[in-house]
Amino acid sequence: MNRKPAPPRLIEVDTPLPWDLYDTRGNLLLCEGYKLKRDSERDVLLARTPQVDAHLLPDDAPAAAVTPPAPGTAARKPEIRHDPFRLWRSIVSELEDLLRSVLQREDFTRDALNIARLVQTLTTHSADTALAAIVLADQRRYPIVHSLHVAILCELVAARLGWDETRRDSLGCAAITQNLAMLTLQAQLCVQRTAPTPQQRQAIDRHPQLGEEVLKRAGVTDEIWLRAVLEHHEKPGGGGYPYGIGTPSEEAQLIQTADVFSAKLSPRAARAPMAPQEAARSLFLGTQNAESNPYVAVMIKEIGIFPPGTFVQLANGETAMVLRRGSTASTPHVMSLLSASGVPFDRPVRRDTGIKTYEVASVMPRDKLQMRFNIETMWQVS
Repeated sequence: MNRKPAPPRLIEVDTPLPWDLYDTRGNLLLCEGYKLKRDSERDVLLARTPQVDAHLLPDDAPAAAVTPPAPGTAARKPEIRHDPFRLWRSIVSELEDLLRSVLQREDFTRDALNIARLVQTLTTHSADTALAAIVLADQRRYPIVHSLHVAILCELVAARLGWDETRRDSLGCAAITQNLAMLTLQAQLCVQRTAPTPQQRQAIDRHPQLGEEVLKRAGVTDEIWLRAVLEHHEKPGGGGYPYGIGTPSEEAQLIQTADVFSAKLSPRAARAPMAPQEAARSLFLGTQNAESNPYVAVMIKEIGIFPPGTFVQLANGETAMVLRRGSTASTPHVMSLLSASGVPFDRPVRRDTGIKTYEVASVMPRDKLQMRFNIETMWQVS
């Protein structure tokens, strides 16, 4: 079937779609007549490069770009600049809507798969931005954002290991739905300064089983997806929950690894977030051996020593933020924010950490940085 990118100018919120839309693999995304409900839903759809049967397009329809417009853009334009930050916000909004309306969805499996595949797109084209969002996460909408963080880490590792697309689809769906049975409790625990109560502990122990049950009620039949959700807190050799089995699936084990690492980076009411290096070290030391969990080493290698979003002090005393992973683990791309005397630069300054004067000397906890800055602007000028 001959298909072309759907023109964004013909895809509007609250307007019935004029044709069936497909993804680049030929899978049906949305049916003719479907009405998009929100701008974020439109952004997410356009980022999937929706395709339409070529013979249905008007003769003057341009071959349109497929990523959402920058914030504040008034008119719909055929050519749309890639904006990973707007896309990130749109994914979070759509994921929250998905997880809070599981049993009300017409086709929950399709909608979850759309978001899982969009995570694949994001990590392919904007991996450094996605990693920075994980490192710089705050507590707002934590249960939703955390699931997205886990999905991103899982996708990076699975792609590095060469898992095929179908398997990564199942993995991504499991990652974004792993905690759907405890969203409210997870939000409470994030701001709670005391240990979980016995009742909360019971709910925590039951959420994998309840999550699997909800997914089945929502029409999910993918056994890899269901098993990964059910077993994502089980441990090789036993000792996990809810059943204490000793052989969790590979997908479940990868999700648990990403879950633990992401949680260590996130702030809590009772503790400050760990630095990425400390979180990686803690994760590595908590692994019995490489055979019991081969994903730890791969994840640490993929993220790097100084992942994007990390604040560092350079050899010349300047304070900088890592924007991108570099050609080597110890030479990331950074932008200096403060001079050696602690004075903010009028404009962030790019530094080459491969030069001895600007090499990374140490990592700085983000709560020690006493200044405000616009992350999106920094990425745009880098």
